[in-house]
Amino acid sequence: MSSASSVCSSNDIDYAVLDSRIPPAIRRDVERFSMFISRLRAALDVNTNVPDGESMCVSVHAALEMVSESMRDLFKHSQFKTNQVILPSLQLVQSVKDLKFDSATVDTTRVHNVIDQLESAVLNTIINSHVIQPSPARYFTLGRRPKPSSTEVYTTCQRAATLQRRHSTYQDIDGNDEHSQLMDLDRILNDRIDGLEIAFERTKAWSTYSKDLLSYIRSRLQLEQDHARRVTALVEACRRDIAKPFMPLRDVFESSFDSDIDLVGRTKETTDHLKARVVEALDARRKEHDIQRGALKLEWTKMTKSLHDCEDMVEKCRVTLKLREESLRKARENALRSESINISPSMSTDPMKRRREMEKKKRIEEEAVIKKVEAEKQLAVCSAELRRKRKELECAKERIVEKLRELVFQCDQTTKACASHYFKRCSHTQELTFIF
Repeated sequence: MSSASSVCSSNDIDYAVLDSRIPPAIRRDVERFSMFISRLRAALDVNTNVPDGESMCVSVHAALEMVSESMRDLFKHSQFKTNQVILPSLQLVQSVKDLKFDSATVDTTRVHNVIDQLESAVLNTIINSHVIQPSPARYFTLGRRPKPSSTEVYTTCQRAATLQRRHSTYQDIDGNDEHSQLMDLDRILNDRIDGLEIAFERTKAWSTYSKDLLSYIRSRLQLEQDHARRVTALVEACRRDIAKPFMPLRDVFESSFDSDIDLVGRTKETTDHLKARVVEALDARRKEHDIQRGALKLEWTKMTKSLHDCEDMVEKCRVTLKLREESLRKARENALRSESINISPSMSTDPMKRRREMEKKKRIEEEAVIKKVEAEKQLAVCSAELRRKRKELECAKERIVEKLRELVFQCDQTTKACASHYFKRCSHTQELTFIF
């Protein structure tokens, strides 16, 4: 079975044409993905016979492991390293983990929906990479699509007419789908105990990455400046050395010297431009990134410390309450023992002394009751404060995850802009070098 036939209806597409456009390595990996995803569907079917000695849980997780292995093979190809493919693959693992196999009926609806989304994403990637040839006019940013020409619309409609998904969930990925996928990613991080640590590690990784890039660019620009100074010194020295009349090809070499000086001047302009538009911009974004990330990290640390202190206080209140209950129990036992001694006819102690002893033990019992009530009230107050802090921590976690995601997006946009300026200027300088 071809890779295209694994994800499309057999009546909708010419497989020979599609397979001829897909490289053999990608076609092989897509076929493995299709085979393993079909095996996962079969494992999720409650009517499927499970091999002897296996439960549905074991069968599903074994199939999921094979799907994950095939996805790792797909991610080796650059066209599959997109959010449209990565997010459904993460959601698939999470949805399988959320299945309750110990219940009477296993609800696999969400897992099947995620499988449909993952298959659609893989199909979209294959179509966009190997069927529909992308053009520069199709690129868009921040949800603004350029208006296509009538020829592009007609050609795209003709191609898309023969590419129908066998599931009704197949559709173009728009801004709403991307937003929902980001929300799903936030939910996955919020559900994980170490979700915020993962988010902080990701943002810190960009800071380290940008620092390494800045170190390279600064060193590269410094080398260019050193080279320009040496070329200038070399040209000036050579001009003095050949300043003799009637030498052969002297005018040619003088023109070459002028070209070198012009190139040095353009190199200086390029390095100054890159320092302002790349180095300073990227360094400013990195510093702002570190400040915001540090503030969020400090806020999270303070809130977690406050929560731990509150938990310790609740634990102390529980220990205090147990001690008060034990003191009350002993006080009541002593009071009951005094009453039994008081009513005993064999005792010849002074009645007044026995009465004072009983009153003293009653006061001790009453004080123990008061202390126990105070300990219960203190425990109730601390428990309520603990619940409030836990709720605040959950809300803060969601808010910090969202801010970190936005921060990473801003840093990625700055990296793209700086990279564009850098490579355009470098290519322009290289063209000038080739001309001269």
